[in-house]
Amino acid sequence: MPDARTHDIITMISGVALVLPVYNYVLTRTGEGQLAAVCTLLFVVGHCVSGMMFSPDLDLDSAIDDRWGVFFWIWRPYMWLVPHRSRWLSHGLLVPTLLRLLYFYAVVCLLLIVLSWCLARLGVILPNYHIQLTAYLRELPVNNPQETAVFMVGFITGGAAHTIADWLVTGGKRYLRAVGIRVGDRYKNHDRWQPQRRRVRAW
Repeated sequence: MPDARTHDIITMISGVALVLPVYNYVLTRTGEGQLAAVCTLLFVVGHCVSGMMFSPDLDLDSAIDDRWGVFFWIWRPYMWLVPHRSRWLSHGLLVPTLLRLLYFYAVVCLLLIVLSWCLARLGVILPNYHIQLTAYLRELPVNNPQETAVFMVGFITGGAAHTIADWLVTGGKRYLRAVGIRVGDRYKNHDRWQPQRRRVRAW
């Protein structure tokens, strides 16, 4: 499989390649150049964030979760529960990408609830930030429908670029096997992967 750096390059190239089509599409639909430029920027941001920070390879102890720094642990339950390269849970074109976003939202809400509870034990009362966050996200597509839709499309294409690259490599291996060349499916050295007990984190 391509390593993290290769996937990053694929993400950036595919994001740049989609800039003009996205800009033209939004401009045609709305007739507003400034809105088209903003939406295109949001698309590229969503595409790159999805491909580089919310990569399908978060289902594996890899270089990707290193990018979360001290917060790498928030992806541990996801990693334990999701089989690597599961077509339906991690390496699909639509559902897995949205699942990672939903998972992250749930973790953030849980952390806010735990933080509020702990501080309340010390006499510090915080607002219900998890409720405010949920309300804000619920209102976002209502108040900014074009911007939200374009960002979400970019987020989905960022994950899809990774998945399609993996599929192409897997398909190539099948062709090699068909002509008698043996190619293994082990994930050793994929994204610098090592067994967790022997892995040294970048930070």
